[in-house]
Formats: sequence, C-alpha cells, structure tokens
Amino acid sequence: MGYVGRRAIAEAVSDVDLDIAAGEILGVVGESGCGKTTLAVALLGLIEPPGRILAGTAHLATRDGAMLDVLHLSPRRQREIRWKEIAYVPQGSMSALNPVLRVRDQMTDTAIEHGLSKLEAEQRSRWALQLVGLDAAVLDKYPHELSGGMMQRVTIATAIIMQPSVLVADEPTTALDVVTQRTILQELMKIREKFGTTIVLISHDMAVMAQVADRLAVMYVGHIVEVGAVSQIFDAPLHPYTQKLIDSIPRRTGQRLEGLKGESPSIWRYPPGCRFHPRCPHVMSVCSTQKPDLIEHRAQHWAACHLYPSAMIGTNGKASPGVMHG
Repeated sequence: MGYVGRRAIAEAVSDVDLDIAAGEILGVVGESGCGKTTLAVALLGLIEPPGRILAGTAHLATRDGAMLDVLHLSPRRQREIRWKEIAYVPQGSMSALNPVLRVRDQMTDTAIEHGLSKLEAEQRSRWALQLVGLDAAVLDKYPHELSGGMMQRVTIATAIIMQPSVLVADEPTTALDVVTQRTILQELMKIREKFGTTIVLISHDMAVMAQVADRLAVMYVGHIVEVGAVSQIFDAPLHPYTQKLIDSIPRRTGQRLEGLKGESPSIWRYPPGCRFHPRCPHVMSVCSTQKPDLIEHRAQHWAACHLYPSAMIGTNGKASPGVMHG
C-alpha cells in the first residue's frame, strides 16, 4: 500500500505476510508512523486518496464459509461486510463519534444499515452497551457528556453491534488512564471469549500487548520484522528492534531506559537493504545491501534479520505462511 505523489509513489506498507487464526488476538506493535494504522484501514477498505493499494491480497473467511479478498472488493461489497464481518475501533474515540448526534442515533444507524429494524437496532444497541459495561441511559447522551473511557467503550459497542467475526482495534487505550486502560482491555478479552472474535490489536505499547495478545507482529517502517507468540517475543526476541521496544518498558527497579538512536526513515526514501540498519546496534555489512526475508528461525517464530542465518538456529528455512500478502 502506498501514497501517490506528483513524481513518485511512497511505499507505506509492504511485504506483510500474516496468518491470523479464528479467535486469536494478534497484536501489531511498532512506534508511531510505522504503518500500523495504514494496515488497519486497508483491511477495512477505508484507504482514501492519495493512498492506494498497489499490490497484494488479504483474505477473510466469512461466516458462510466464503473467502473474500477484502483489498479488491467493490465499494458496495466492502460496505456490506464492514461491521457485519469485520469491524473497526478507530484511534481516538472523540474523533470517531459525531459530536452532534446522540449515541442512540450513531449505534442504531449502523445496525439499520445492515438490515435490522429500528426496534431490533435499539435492542442490539442496549445489548452491546451492556456487554462493555455501560448502562442503556448512555444512548440518550451526546459524546461530550461522556468521559474518555466511556466514549471508547461506546466505539467498541458500536463495532460489535453486528457481532463481526473480526475486530480491528487501533490504539484503543491511547490517552486513557491506567485503570480505564485495563477496563478496555478486559472488555476486548471478554468479547473474544464470549463470541470467539478474532481481534487485531494495534498499539505502540509493548506492556499492553503483554497483557492481552496471543501473538505479536512487530512492525518497523512498513515491514513486519518479527512474528511470534507473546512468550517467545518477550523471553527470546530475535530482531534488535524488538529488543529495543522491550527495553522501552518502564520497570519497578528504576532502571534507566535506553532510547533508540537515530530517526525512522522517510517513506519517500528508505535506506537500501534492511530498513533498520542505520539504527541497529548489531549492523553488519550485509545489512546495508540485502533486504532480509521473514524466515522461521524457531518453531512458529519468524524474524527478518541477517543476524540469524537459518542454519544457526536449526530452522527448516520455511518462509512464514499467510493469508495477508502485500
């Protein structure tokens, strides 16, 4: 996926290869500006000009057993499956909710658009609010009458009103206090447990991922650089960038945090070879000339890094399988 300029195309997200299991919580983590939100809106068919899908596929298994490439559906078909098959909790609940409409209107409109009657939409809205711990009285409120945590839960309730099989949550805990963050994460886990919902959780916060995700995909300037179970990532990270993200988590010991030197490259001019090599503490000569492939170095643990030739860790050299290719 890229952005089309007057003289060039800026590649924002590429070489993403992921397989997301039903009922799984997959965390996509990386620093701000690495392409996480771009990946999320692409899955929802919400890319707007000058953004454009340049190549690739993203297959979604629907409730009726069909397999849809969500990147190449017609706008009408995308609207049909949005909220019903795959739903989105956007970053920033204040910007996601219409300030001049009551919560009732915003929630019921979504349900009515997908074929529910006005009464059914009202009942479904009450049910969804109750599921995220909110009273039905919230339906009569305007967004500005709610706290930040309540607004975030309203956006989650709106997203699950049609019981989608996949929920994409983009930074759902940003700008919330610690107690409210925990409440939001508990609500997401409850949704997964109750309905078997697959959740793609996007965040820059490794501590959040450690609490709720089953697997992590670590993203750096548009590339996935490491994929593995949460325990694998935190106990034995392979990619130097992943290690730096883990090192950024505050600890009770008061240990001084180490920053990552340098800056992320512009999407208009990526460095050759590995995109992380200008900032990598373990850079080698090969890193600046050859782009590393995402390879399975341990069982179900992939990394794109020249530090780990496949022979060193005993991998079969198999590239990561996936349903999402770009």
